[in-house]
Amino acid sequence: MRFLNSLRNSSFALAGQIITIFLGFIVRWFFIRRLGQEYLGVNSVMESMLTILSMTELGIGTSVAFALYKPIEDGDEKRIGSLMAMYKKVYYILGIATAVIGPMLIPFMRFFTREAVNIDNMNIIYILFLLNTVLSYFFAYKRTLLSAYQQNYINSVSEDSFAVVKYILQCVAIIRFDSYIGYLVINLVCNCSANIVISAVCDKKYHFLKKYKKEKLLKEDSDILKKSVVSLMYQKIGAKLVTGTDNLMISYAKLTLMGIYSNYSVVVSTVSRVVYNVLCSVMGSMGSLMAQEDDDHKYTVFEEFAFATFCFYFFISIGFSACLERFIVIWAGDDWLLPPSITFVVILNFFLTGLRQPNIVVIEVAGLFNRLRLKAVGEVVVNLAVSFLFLVVFKMGIYGVLFGTTVSMVGVCIWWEILAVHKYALHKPVKKYYVNYLIQLCAAAIGCFSAYYACRLIPVGGIIGLILSGMSACVIFIAVILIFYSKNRVFWALLKRFQKRI
Repeated sequence: MRFLNSLRNSSFALAGQIITIFLGFIVRWFFIRRLGQEYLGVNSVMESMLTILSMTELGIGTSVAFALYKPIEDGDEKRIGSLMAMYKKVYYILGIATAVIGPMLIPFMRFFTREAVNIDNMNIIYILFLLNTVLSYFFAYKRTLLSAYQQNYINSVSEDSFAVVKYILQCVAIIRFDSYIGYLVINLVCNCSANIVISAVCDKKYHFLKKYKKEKLLKEDSDILKKSVVSLMYQKIGAKLVTGTDNLMISYAKLTLMGIYSNYSVVVSTVSRVVYNVLCSVMGSMGSLMAQEDDDHKYTVFEEFAFATFCFYFFISIGFSACLERFIVIWAGDDWLLPPSITFVVILNFFLTGLRQPNIVVIEVAGLFNRLRLKAVGEVVVNLAVSFLFLVVFKMGIYGVLFGTTVSMVGVCIWWEILAVHKYALHKPVKKYYVNYLIQLCAAAIGCFSAYYACRLIPVGGIIGLILSGMSACVIFIAVILIFYSKNRVFWALLKRFQKRI
């Protein structure tokens, strides 16, 4: 049942995302041609500022999801109701707090958008972004319950359905009216509508939520949440500061450069969002798995999960290496290309982030937040220090900012997360995983560089050249996987698992 729930959730997430990705790139294409680099730069700055502001969430959602796994497994509706009632109260408080704090950042906007002299109504633009964040607090929290019940496909259907409507209306706003304000208003209305629908579905599907809406938390749950929220606060603030400050540093260096980089970022983040939705679909299953006491079984499943994640991210990374620059030229034009060195560090950061995901999933579902407080602090300090050094002292521009993120991941995050998962959740030696990790890095490096240079030899441009590059990347991916893993036990175990299900 666990596998079937994960498969269903993953299938809905993937199908919906394919449609919305296609429409999203169409909207972006019109955005680039009708509004230009300045508006793209401003859009990215606003998103970064609100990313930092949304730190007020402080990890409560992940903590509640972790606390829900056991009562759901036990069928304890009263306890589930009390957790969700507390969750609602906290989110309402956070929504109000964000609405109060948000306007205080308005004076700092011009510091990062000083080059946008041709854009009017900057305060209105910021307020629309702020409203989108604030209103999500009042409805979106119920998505956590569906995810914990392994019903994440409902989230996917709602989100993707409204995304289709949103993208169609945004195309009209841009093509017909050249209106960035209209573009943002449509985004706000559609996102709110999707969250309201999810809230109504949860109320109908889980009637006990109203019955126990005033139920007090058990002391056991209260203690767990207090401990995990404080620990998760470090993780959430660290992750958001790294993402948000990177983009703000780039925009401070040059706003239009931020607009150009945002095209690369939107391609990578779109793919990352698809993968994240798939991972969210299996989090409920992993939470159930971690509740078991058989360490050998847990480790076997984790090995397969980690290897499948590596293959997934390697496949995408090798595709990026072969096709990303060609796609940017077709989609946006030659003027929107960045140097190959920047392309490679973007792909490297994507791949390294991908390899972290199995450990991050286990950290979240096993409640290991308290073990990683110092890691989060170290990540932020190293990222800011190195990025600032590369940007200001060595004048490395956008490359320096992005490479600072690479250094913080390698120097702080990766080894620490692996160690915590193996020591506190899986109770297994870590050496084997580190060796496998280095082999994966070696395989990915060979595959990605081979794909990049092989595809540069393809003399055909346009869509045909893109397709040929993609096909070449697939061939190289299969060859590298077979060379490195044809005798690997986990590889064959994973194949057999899927063959049985099919």
